[in-house]
Amino acid sequence: MTVTVWFWHDINDELREYEFNHALATTTKIWRWSLSFISLNFLIQSLNNINCLSFINSTECIIWLGPSANLYLNFKNLFNFFFGASFTEPIAKFFGLFALLIYLLGLIQWSIIKLPKSGRNSGFSEYGKN
Repeated sequence: MTVTVWFWHDINDELREYEFNHALATTTKIWRWSLSFISLNFLIQSLNNINCLSFINSTECIIWLGPSANLYLNFKNLFNFFFGASFTEPIAKFFGLFALLIYLLGLIQWSIIKLPKSGRNSGFSEYGKN
């Protein structure tokens, strides 16, 4: 993904049309550089713990399981606060799979209906042309 944001033909063409200080061009450049630095950081962290690919339950890899456990605990507390019910792992799995299903339905709908009509063009290429 990081490589593709730098060689995305549509974005590069549109950035050439904007002035240097235009908000969309600046935002896109910030997005590209931020994504690059974040990806480089994750790559370095992943290479430091390469053995976790096959032994995720080992003691050295507990740090990789922390974010998902913390997310689960935060959702558990929110769910308990809003609904007064217990938020268990099966409920979390259901919500996760349901969200994945909704996302896949939206992606399929976009790829069948929207993509053939307009292609990958974002619609900003008509900037400044009235």
